Amino acid sequence: MVRRYKLRPVSRLRRNADFLQIRSLGKPYRCQYFALFSRIRASEGADVLCPRIGISAARRVGNAVVRNKIKRRFRELFRLHQHELKDHADIVLSLRQPAGRASYEELEQRFLHALKYKRLLKRNEDSEERSQAQVEE
Repeated sequence: MVRRYKLRPVSRLRRNADFLQIRSLGKPYRCQYFALFSRIRASEGADVLCPRIGISAARRVGNAVVRNKIKRRFRELFRLHQHELKDHADIVLSLRQPAGRASYEELEQRFLHALKYKRLLKRNEDSEERSQAQVEE
């Protein structure tokens, strides 16, 4: 299976109602760079089968250049790791001011840690097979 690393328009949250609904559910993951809110959509009512992301950056994060730079970085992180996410995952990132000074590698590390913490990553089939083989021995 060939993976396509495109960020399709259906992979982005745009409606304010979607942002509000996701933010109202559960506890967020917070770090110094962002707050991550998430939900898993019901599979029978979902019109889109891919994970989706929405990013919000308030003016206090920085000027327009800084806000757009941070949003581009997080969209890129999502684009590269979207195949590792559960299919019906919706993610909202609320950016914080220190994210403008963080390196790409630091943002990637925190983003992946947040996804693991919120259990939004798919289970790796290869690691499951390895763990079963170790149990059998």
